[in-house]
Amino acid sequence: MSETTPTHQRPAHHLPVKHPGKRLWQKVMTFSANFSFVMAAVGVVVTLIYGDEVSAPLKAALGATTFIFFAIGIVLKTMGSTSIPDLTITNEKADKHNVHED
Repeated sequence: MSETTPTHQRPAHHLPVKHPGKRLWQKVMTFSANFSFVMAAVGVVVTLIYGDEVSAPLKAALGATTFIFFAIGIVLKTMGSTSIPDLTITNEKADKHNVHED
């Protein structure tokens, strides 16, 4: 017969994980992401206002700059909003899971 674990016990890979608040660099990334989105919006406005008055290469450069600011904003916003768990093992947890041979 096979041994099964009771349903009230969690397997080791389902241990609770703490999710602390945002770290400093995540806050910096969120601020930078918001700044990038603002710059992308400024780029759209500048392109719409001056689009007819500038040459095609300059218009392409404005569009590329706007796209880059928007793409950077998406990446930084994702990095800043990710929940990074605290996976450090404290001595209390280590004592429960380590086998001590004397």
